[in-house]
Amino acid sequence: MAIQEVIKYEGDNDILIYKHPAEDFNTLSQLIVHESQEAVFFSDGQALDSFKAGRYTLETKNIPLISKLRNLVTGGVSPFHTEVYFINLATMMDIPWGTPSQVTVKDPNYGYSYSAGASGSFGLKIIDGRKLLINLVGTEQEMSTANIQKYFKDLIVTRVKNCIAVELSRYSYNEFNQHLNDISENVAGLIRDDIAEYGI
Repeated sequence: MAIQEVIKYEGDNDILIYKHPAEDFNTLSQLIVHESQEAVFFSDGQALDSFKAGRYTLETKNIPLISKLRNLVTGGVSPFHTEVYFINLATMMDIPWGTPSQVTVKDPNYGYSYSAGASGSFGLKIIDGRKLLINLVGTEQEMSTANIQKYFKDLIVTRVKNCIAVELSRYSYNEFNQHLNDISENVAGLIRDDIAEYGI
């Protein structure tokens, strides 16, 4: 094991989450985090510290949450299992989505039923890499933007299908076009609540 290691990620921008192959690195190893990244430090399976852009020497003074865990009398060799994940903080824009099938809506004024669907686009930005790692990624080595887009596209479509019947049933068929902004905001609010737990 090297006394010091340089831990950084300069790979493909399509990779949203990347687990650095170096594990159990030693005190005084260098962590380099680029402007569009966040690094999340794990020790013994726990996400302990997050690092924004900059260069860090991994010592207990820079990683306060592990100061009680790490025994420096071992000469700087880590007695604990340590890992670093890099999170790409770039915004993913204009991701298309649409309901693959329509839902049946009952007109509140006239009592007849009709079919409705929805489509649009969305953007994603990670604001809390630790939440995303814990709630979605788990122990994967990496996750691409395509994986994340598909996951959240499926989540959005499911939520929209569940909401659209409720929202549209408030208005008559010949009225709801006048309320599309309100309907969209109500559905978007529910989606924001859903994805907030992922740090997105």
